[in-house]
Amino acid sequence: MTLRWPLVGSLLALLAGAGLAALVLALCGKSGNESVTAGRTPTRTAVSRTVTRTPKARTPVTTGTPGRTSPTPTRAAKTATPSSEEPAEETPAPPPPPPPGDTATPGPAPTLGPGQTPLPPSPTRRPATTTPTASTSTPQLTATPTPAAFLPDLVLLGMFVSDDRIGVIVGNEGQGEVPGGQEVGFLVRGVVTETETLASPLLPGTSVSIVLDSQVIYRPELVLAVVDPSNLIAEKDNNNNGMATQLTPDVALDLGAYGVFRAVDTNRLLVVIQNPTPAPAVQVTVVVTVYAGGSKEPTTMSTYLLTIEPNGFDTVEVPGVAALPGTQMRVVVEMTDPEDANPANNVWEGTIS
Repeated sequence: MTLRWPLVGSLLALLAGAGLAALVLALCGKSGNESVTAGRTPTRTAVSRTVTRTPKARTPVTTGTPGRTSPTPTRAAKTATPSSEEPAEETPAPPPPPPPGDTATPGPAPTLGPGQTPLPPSPTRRPATTTPTASTSTPQLTATPTPAAFLPDLVLLGMFVSDDRIGVIVGNEGQGEVPGGQEVGFLVRGVVTETETLASPLLPGTSVSIVLDSQVIYRPELVLAVVDPSNLIAEKDNNNNGMATQLTPDVALDLGAYGVFRAVDTNRLLVVIQNPTPAPAVQVTVVVTVYAGGSKEPTTMSTYLLTIEPNGFDTVEVPGVAALPGTQMRVVVEMTDPEDANPANNVWEGTIS
């Protein structure tokens, strides 16, 4: 076969031109905006690109395989490094796993400090049977009462009459003493009457006699008395403080008309009444009757409520009577309650000076 060199040269030029054109189109063509000549299919050469990613701080690098699920990276707990101004925070240790059969119950989310990474929730173990612990209470201080064996015990050992006044004998049958200066109250005839003060201590097994000055007796009488009726003194027994006794006056009460006088500035009639006995006359009712001259009809009658000490005197003013000098009068002084023991000294008769 004989080659024709002019024809071979034309073919080689054509092939070289086509390859050059394809290379130019591959290098200069645009993917979305290049124009495709009708009837021609553009040819592209794939360019391989290699992309290298640099992982950021605290982000795990994941190498994925197409078509397979990437495993979830496990985050490790970090320990926060304290600064010079803040105290170090300890990383809490995870609790032990629950035993077989226990169900993990999510608990409240922990509070994290700066720079700490949250840990996965730990299972909650079922509460076991617990034994209640007795609470310890602080003892309260209470006052220790005095034992009854060391308390006094006031009793009435007896009653008596002294100058028509009622007296009592108070004993101490307890183991403790009643101090001196202690006030002791008394109830007589159903009324709390007076309070007496002990001059000296009342020791166990001793007694003291007390005369009640305000309690007089003018006739035979059954008298009930109680010591410490309000229970103001701590005692071993408060139910043995009273007694009742039949008493008789030891002095017959007597009041008499001692004298009759004229008030100088008013000419009023003044009558002096005397108590000649050693017993007091306490709240005694007295009636003073005045007769003018030898008249049998009284000029006036006046009533008084008097208290006169033993062997004492009291002066009363009689209203409605002019005591003029030289006037003859008769004055009668009578006790109505109690009765007068000596009526002979109850009348005064004479002339007003």
